Amino acid sequence: MKELFTFPTDELLQENEVVVSISLNSESNSFETEANQIQFQNLLKEAKEKLCEKYDEKYCDSLLEKVEGLRTNTDFWRKVTDSVIIYITPDDVYYYRLSVPVHNGTVVSDQAYILPLISNFQYISYYHLLCLNHDKFRLFNGRGNKVQEIELPEDAPTTLTKALGEELTGGALNVADYAGGAGTGMFHGHNEKSNEVEIDQVNYFRAVDKYIYENFSKPTELPLVLFALPENIADFEKISKNEFLDDTKVEASPAQLSVNDIQDKTSEVVNEIVNRRYQKLVDRYEETTPEFKLGAQYADLAMASIQGKIDTLLLEDHYQVHGRIDENGQYHEGTETNIYVNQLVHNVLKTNGQVYVLETASMPSDTGIAALLRF
Repeated sequence: MKELFTFPTDELLQENEVVVSISLNSESNSFETEANQIQFQNLLKEAKEKLCEKYDEKYCDSLLEKVEGLRTNTDFWRKVTDSVIIYITPDDVYYYRLSVPVHNGTVVSDQAYILPLISNFQYISYYHLLCLNHDKFRLFNGRGNKVQEIELPEDAPTTLTKALGEELTGGALNVADYAGGAGTGMFHGHNEKSNEVEIDQVNYFRAVDKYIYENFSKPTELPLVLFALPENIADFEKISKNEFLDDTKVEASPAQLSVNDIQDKTSEVVNEIVNRRYQKLVDRYEETTPEFKLGAQYADLAMASIQGKIDTLLLEDHYQVHGRIDENGQYHEGTETNIYVNQLVHNVLKTNGQVYVLETASMPSDTGIAALLRF
């Protein structure tokens, strides 16, 4: 079972013989896991009923037994966020911890049901938040405007003295490049005492940069957001070799702040970014001429999505269309729900388009669905 942090991914966009998508909205806090476990068990029963409409019971059981252990995995449910979505394929199991609410439910199809992921990733996705002082740091997982502190191992260079040790006042210290190995730096003193405070500072930031890159940024490829005083941000950016260091910054001192304080200050920045990106989206929609827009024209939308003509797709939250799209891009009206819109989203993402899910009041179109075309 693999946790996914970025979206979209090849794992989700590929077609399979069957994909079971389970969306679960958390109703309990991190210390009360039983409610989530019961919900999950009920959703597994629902998934089996839907699977058994298409496949024999033995196959259904073999597919769902891949996640049977989750029901009693208290550690998994203790770490659950606002919601979780789990994808079960014949070969693998993937899951996301989300920072937005979803509707409890299951979908059985040949594609992953990815609509619950859109609002989680459309403006601000997952990131790491590095709360940096001149002599210590803390690291958080960020999901939208929610943050959760990461418990780091004992050998992490969380303080300047831990990172530099006996070399703290050793003068002109040099730190090995990233190729020297994960998690630690090799420091060599030349016994030069001039500017030792600045030197220690530079080498501490190098050690932190290397540790974060090797152990977090490189494995996950998530953006790294700095939370620090402006002067520490400037100094860290000068020495950083982390290609995932993001332009987004929280310019404040994290010293002595609680997790709630850090989340509040981060939320201010995140909300500013969300509002700015949303307004840019609305402006673009309003500036686009009618010939490069499509509304609730389901056949035209289906064909345009197959042909890669849709640059941006806007959906009203919970918008659904009865029917499906065939392999030739033809729309067929039918009784199915959760299929057409999901297929449309897959097609747009596969052709490098953007998808946004908006509340009714925020939707710039009155049709509930709208597309901006490339050509």
